[in-house]
Amino acid sequence: KRRLNFMKKIFLPLTILTALFIATGCSPMTSKYRVTVDAITAPNTTVVPSSYSIKALGENTDVNSLRFQQHAATLIQLLNTKGYTQVDTGHVAEQTIYFDYGIEKVKEEVQTYSEPNITFGMSWGFPYGYYGRHYHPYNNFWYGGDTTYRKVYSYYNRYITLLAKDSLNKELWRVDVSSIGDSKNLRKIVPMLLEAAEDYIGKNTSEPIKIIMKEKRDKNE
Repeated sequence: KRRLNFMKKIFLPLTILTALFIATGCSPMTSKYRVTVDAITAPNTTVVPSSYSIKALGENTDVNSLRFQQHAATLIQLLNTKGYTQVDTGHVAEQTIYFDYGIEKVKEEVQTYSEPNITFGMSWGFPYGYYGRHYHPYNNFWYGGDTTYRKVYSYYNRYITLLAKDSLNKELWRVDVSSIGDSKNLRKIVPMLLEAAEDYIGKNTSEPIKIIMKEKRDKNE
């Protein structure tokens, strides 16, 4: 009876793993992110691609840091694709786009789970339910109860802000994008958040909207 209960316990997880193995063709699964986008544009303002420069929105942001330069380069590529033109240092741009990104811990929870203790081995004799004239080697396993584990999960709000102002310092448009998850890898998250912001530059969302973004995997992975 103990062995029967154990088999019932592991049958469903094994079935699910087998189905995933077949469905994915043995390839890595693509991560998906739930993203919130909140966009606002000044009334009676039509936003069209123009010349621009990029500055840090946060006063404490080091614009010379490699991290900021890397994320700013992604933003520049995005804007240039939409028809914007980056101006050289010393020239006045039609739009100054202030850029900020960051991460903050928002939640921590403890989850408890159990795993069966299984011992596999090789035996010599008559397997259960089998009787014959000769001894036979056969596989066997022993179930030694469950081990309980506790694991702490931390969740973070990963965000970006894009705020555009004209040459008179008037706010033209703003896009805030955020995603809550357990990853702290901003080198992967920020480009995805910028991609989510692209279609909402110069637009209005009456309220924050939810979208799903897929992670772009590196070709070398």
